[in-house]
Amino acid sequence: MEIIPFVSALRQEAQVLGDYHAVRKMCSRRLATLRKRLGRQTSKSKKYAPQPPSTAEEIAQEPKFVHLYLYSSERAWAHAMQMKSLLADDTTAASAGMKSHLVSRLHKAQSYAVQLCALLEDSASRAADNDVLEANAYAASLRGSEAFEKSHWEDSIKAFAISKIIYSALLSSSKNEIYKDQLTSTVDPSIRYSAYQLQLPRNMDVAAISRQYFPRQDERIVKAVEALDAKALSDPAAEAPGEGGAGVAAVTSVTWRSRTAPVEDADISVALAATQAAENAYLSLQKNNPNSTEAFDGTLLAWQEAVDTTKKAIDEQTAEGVSMGDPKMQNLQLTWTLVNYSLLCWRIARNRVMVEGIAQGGKRKNKKGGEEVRVKKLGHLKEEVALYDAILQSLEHVYNLPGVAADEPFTNELDSKKAYFSALKCSTIARSHAILSNRTNALALFARALSHITSSPPIPQSTATPTSHKGLDITPAESQTLKLTLENEVARFRALAEMHLIAAKSAKTAGNGTGALVERLGHRAGSCQTGVFGCGV
Repeated sequence: MEIIPFVSALRQEAQVLGDYHAVRKMCSRRLATLRKRLGRQTSKSKKYAPQPPSTAEEIAQEPKFVHLYLYSSERAWAHAMQMKSLLADDTTAASAGMKSHLVSRLHKAQSYAVQLCALLEDSASRAADNDVLEANAYAASLRGSEAFEKSHWEDSIKAFAISKIIYSALLSSSKNEIYKDQLTSTVDPSIRYSAYQLQLPRNMDVAAISRQYFPRQDERIVKAVEALDAKALSDPAAEAPGEGGAGVAAVTSVTWRSRTAPVEDADISVALAATQAAENAYLSLQKNNPNSTEAFDGTLLAWQEAVDTTKKAIDEQTAEGVSMGDPKMQNLQLTWTLVNYSLLCWRIARNRVMVEGIAQGGKRKNKKGGEEVRVKKLGHLKEEVALYDAILQSLEHVYNLPGVAADEPFTNELDSKKAYFSALKCSTIARSHAILSNRTNALALFARALSHITSSPPIPQSTATPTSHKGLDITPAESQTLKLTLENEVARFRALAEMHLIAAKSAKTAGNGTGALVERLGHRAGSCQTGVFGCGV
């Protein structure tokens, strides 16, 4: 039946139209059309007579009956949002009557959703457990919105907690981004604001609040949720570590360049703990396949989530008027630098592994000669250049992070590593010119690559930056090896270019009849003999 995707599509159309009144009219038109198709519309020639309510058996025969309730609910919701936008645009027009009307529209939308839940929970409807969960989550979100507008904060948290748990379980089982959109757009912000109004501890994240306020009386809902995600209602902090000690403790502080900052936001702490778990999973996967890039996916997603969570916390503090000099904001800025640097390092690490995989694959496949093999080699080198470009772009992002520009030793280290990857990029382009027998361009590019290494600060023996993981982990020995390789290539291609130049000059002089002496001996001897015999000597 796909209740949430249907509702999400309707609300996306509302965003496109930008006018809730137009959405309300659209729902009315579609509702009239659907009633006509389902035989629920009173004929124009007859007096109006209320139609009997839909039954579970009708839903089992025709799932379109579900849309009757959804269109009716969304029409009332759009009416409420229309009035809310009017009140937001013109605060002078706000009155108790308009506020009460807004709440009544949300109550009407919620009543249609509750009726739909009752029908789907009937076994005669043949509804799947996921459909029942989606209907309950939808009804709970509308009930929470009604309580939110009435400033009944505890009732709002209880209702939105149901939506939070159900959407999270559906997201973990199906990986459908629609459920994540529902969480981030409405559910999570409403729970966070209601918790703020109730003065709940700030170290409680949204998931912990939802588990605390989730009603466990409905056994069918609880069983359906646990069937999708067995850990949906359990506290991760109370669980024992996983196999092999994979469990990680809550993160209470972070350290960046010898400076430590406390982690006071619960959501950031949870996100950082998730990154530690993802890194542990990466290490176990890497043992089986060291050159696999799929092992990076989970870690990159975890660090991206940590970046998003930190950005959200900074935006919330900025909206509250907290200055950049406030200690709490300074701690968030330090955390922001750390999580972004870690994410960029992991991206660079993945790109370096991909470069190694391309190079090894090229060596295995390109043992024979021929034009086809040369084209393949050029294609592999083009891919390597694109990856080095991505690495250099990631390094540029590091320079723009808070606190990096003022850290001179760290910027020097970044300069040396940037020069290292620039040299690799130039040498890769040089090899492509060498394949095309363009020795002069290859020599210029190898010389440029060597200048990147020789003109940059030396790479330090050890670094104080966290979580390199092969991303920016470059040893002085690797830098020295690259320097020697480039020096040898410069010398070799200088010799090849000189030989090519000498050969070109020789070919040019030979065309003018003034070639080498060994080539001109026979020609001059013939001339002399002719002259002698002609003279009769």
